Amino acid sequence: MDPNTIVSSETGTPNRVKRIFSGSAWGILAKVLDALAKFVTIPMLVGFYGKADYGLIALAFSLNAYLRLMDLGFNVGAVRYFSMWTAASEWDKIGKVSRSSIVFYGVVGLLNAIIFLFMSAYGPQLFNLTAAQEPLYRQIMYILAFSTVLNWLSSVVIQLLSAKDELGYVNRVTVLSSILNFVVALLAIQLRWPLIPYFIAYTLTTLIPIPFYIARLRVFPLSRTALLLPRWDGSAFREILNYSLAIFLMGLFQLTANNLRPLLLGKFADGMEVLTDYRVIQTIAMLIVAFGGVFMQVLLPSSAKAYAEGNQQRIERMIFEATKYISIFLVFIVFVLILNADEILRLYMGAGYSKLSLWLSLWLLTVLLSMHNTPVASLVLSTGKTRFLVYSSAIACVVSLPITIVFAPSLQVGAAVVGYLVYMVLQIGFFYIYYIPKVLKLDGFRLFTRAFLPAAFGGVLTLFISRYVLHLLPVAGGYGMVIAGSAIFGILYMLYLLIFVVRPVDIRYLTDTLMGKGRGNA
Repeated sequence: MDPNTIVSSETGTPNRVKRIFSGSAWGILAKVLDALAKFVTIPMLVGFYGKADYGLIALAFSLNAYLRLMDLGFNVGAVRYFSMWTAASEWDKIGKVSRSSIVFYGVVGLLNAIIFLFMSAYGPQLFNLTAAQEPLYRQIMYILAFSTVLNWLSSVVIQLLSAKDELGYVNRVTVLSSILNFVVALLAIQLRWPLIPYFIAYTLTTLIPIPFYIARLRVFPLSRTALLLPRWDGSAFREILNYSLAIFLMGLFQLTANNLRPLLLGKFADGMEVLTDYRVIQTIAMLIVAFGGVFMQVLLPSSAKAYAEGNQQRIERMIFEATKYISIFLVFIVFVLILNADEILRLYMGAGYSKLSLWLSLWLLTVLLSMHNTPVASLVLSTGKTRFLVYSSAIACVVSLPITIVFAPSLQVGAAVVGYLVYMVLQIGFFYIYYIPKVLKLDGFRLFTRAFLPAAFGGVLTLFISRYVLHLLPVAGGYGMVIAGSAIFGILYMLYLLIFVVRPVDIRYLTDTLMGKGRGNA
């Protein structure tokens, strides 16, 4: 979200503020619920369909995610311009661009369908499929080819609703879709559906929200025909496209580095089983992203407001505090999971998966490294000075992807994790070397050593002490071990924070920021 939009909303009407808050709250719930649904259903589906065949679904998800690059950054640009035109009541322009967008996304959807059909024909040459998996793989590609056009077209409707501050409604429907995904997984196992009927049912649950989105377009003073009937208007569409291409260039290499790794595993590692391993540890790591996002959404609006006002002193404090508290929160969750990684994987998926604990731990540390920098990254994007970010993303992507290819035969899923770590270290390095000191005019050394490092050092220290204490206790494995380890870590980490990191004045500041008491800093 553009920071200026956040600022203006704070001074707008109460109804607008209420809608924005509702959208944020439901968005948080939708992300957390979706992550938890995947966390619960993946081990059940792997146990039912088998590790190799479920790897086909993981491959399909990864391929579908990577093809979202064909959006060309248009989603961000469309929401920005639709919002501006809505505020100015330029309904005619909205109608022209919306109808043009239907044409654009229709073409993109058809291109996606062609790619899936191509992949269905040449899958055996591209990936390590067994003879029994080939027909299943082809049917999955056919299903994706059918659904992708509708999914792309629905992007226009979501963009329009976002511009009208209807994100609360959009995210409520998303919550419904997540619940249906969970129900479909339970039914597939209970009724013993084959893999393809399950994938069809899952795909349909992703399409169910579309009619609800279209019905909500009644909030516009234009008819749905005036918004959605395909009609190309190049001059109106070009304004958004020019802006969107800049966003696309920024995200191209990041999405490539993230979403191409599982596809490379499918090509260069041994069999589809490795993609199931990847999906398992990815799901656990994404839980951290979901919960970390909750904390960020509370603190970042104040940071954006400080930047929009041009108050450098306020910017420094907000960046420092946001980084500090996000780091504290994420360090706690990440190191609790690392402490219990073996037991969690064994309880979650079975004894054979505990070997993934090393790669899960490394991935969690990489997520921690990347997310502590989110306040800085958000402000960098708000400056508009993104050309060097494109260069840094390109360099990090080009360097990290060959690592996955080279080490896939020997490290298997670990090759993707190591490649992601290298990508993120390079990216964070560019931020601390260039963007923080030169663009934001902040002290990167102080930010890292005083906002992030104290929390991270405490997590490492508490991890080793907790493991030592657990070895002394007569606690059997299983849930008792996880509960005991988490409790010991939590108590020790809290004591460390109160003694070395968080001062009484910090607690008062955090209370003001989160609860809205006193003047705070917002």
